[in-house]
Amino acid sequence: MQSTPPTSTGNLLGTYGYGKALIISMLILGSIFLGLAAFVGYLSVASDLQFNGPKQIFYFTVALLAVLGLSMFALALWQIKLRKARYEVYEKGICQIIGSERDYVPFSEMNDLYLFASGQTAFAGLTNNLAYRRNASEPFRRVNPHLKGLFAFIEQVRDQYLNERLPVVYATLQSGGRVQFNYLDTKQVWGKRISGDFFNVTTKPLTVTRDALDIDGRKVSLSSLANVDLNQWTELVVIKDESGQTLLSTVGNGIMSFDLFLNTLHNLLDAPQAQADNAVTA
Repeated sequence: MQSTPPTSTGNLLGTYGYGKALIISMLILGSIFLGLAAFVGYLSVASDLQFNGPKQIFYFTVALLAVLGLSMFALALWQIKLRKARYEVYEKGICQIIGSERDYVPFSEMNDLYLFASGQTAFAGLTNNLAYRRNASEPFRRVNPHLKGLFAFIEQVRDQYLNERLPVVYATLQSGGRVQFNYLDTKQVWGKRISGDFFNVTTKPLTVTRDALDIDGRKVSLSSLANVDLNQWTELVVIKDESGQTLLSTVGNGIMSFDLFLNTLHNLLDAPQAQADNAVTA
């Protein structure tokens, strides 16, 4: 865990956690099933009631109730594991809290913001998961769909991430540096929606410079994107070179930090026009 001085976090914007109602319901159901199993078992050996059927019916009922009860407890433990973290969203970063441990990640250092869909909404593509990390040397910290106020949390994080990370990226590019984004091809995106194994992924680099994009070692100048309506890149992102050959085709959420990627391109493409306008007015 990396400690960060509280003064560098900015103001606290929101606190989010997971509800306990489902876990409590599972524990109650598990207790009821096990209690019924014990009761039926007691009846099968101690009751004076006349039963003309085979005793195996009692044994089967006891076993079934016991399995249901233990399954409820197992599901409750699984849900506890999924819901053990809390999150504090600050102006300049996110703090994940597990027990007494606090793990703060500044937005300005966050290279990968990974949005994806899971569960019943997976095939519709509705984003209901958020994961983040500084870089590939760290594991993702996942926020799953059970978070209370999930969609407000996602919007808040996306807005603050863009506010804090975009100036860092743009300054790097203007000084002649390179910024790498990571993406998944469409096959992987849909494969993860089916398998549910969202973090066993092989990302590919998408490198941005002030003048060009480098996609898997193939370059395309930014000037070739001047007539592309980036606002249409919502579900499907397609980038072609000057000859019309497709260099990149993936769903929007296949590009990590997709909002940042789009806004970076907007700024780079708008810069020449802004400079031209300034020259005319001068």
